[in-house]
Amino acid sequence: MINVQPVWWKVEILTLYQVIAAEMAVRGRVQPTLNDSEPFIQLHNIATTPLLPGAPRLSGIPEGSASKNMFAAIRTLEVEPPSQDSVGMEMIRRYLLFQGTTFTVKAATDFPVGADPNLHRELLFKSRFFHVVDATLTVVGAEAQPLSWPECYVNRDLVVALYLS
Repeated sequence: MINVQPVWWKVEILTLYQVIAAEMAVRGRVQPTLNDSEPFIQLHNIATTPLLPGAPRLSGIPEGSASKNMFAAIRTLEVEPPSQDSVGMEMIRRYLLFQGTTFTVKAATDFPVGADPNLHRELLFKSRFFHVVDATLTVVGAEAQPLSWPECYVNRDLVVALYLS
């Protein structure tokens, strides 16, 4: 077995009450790393921004681990090149409103043109973390301004409702 060293990607993670800024260990591509069976991810150079009263503000933490179960959404600060599978594939864009347990995401997502629109929800929910673009994330009950992320991965396990248009 070849031991592949991780690449450290700068990320921002929206949890249920804070935003974590850190570097995340990735072997290969980001989405498979998020969707693998490992419940925790390794983080380096961690800082947190509280969104709700009582959440800690941390900075300068050299390393830690975080549970993917509590990630509402996660984004990379660097753009990952498209996968070889998606190059040249014609896509159609749909807009969505994802209502989570304590947050909402207004965004768009792309589907292959030939995919049956009745199966789009199933295609999204096939992966635990699914990709969206042009996202506006709002934490319910927080006085903080909504976050605008060009692209991110949303945790389907925290869904209360999903609306597609």
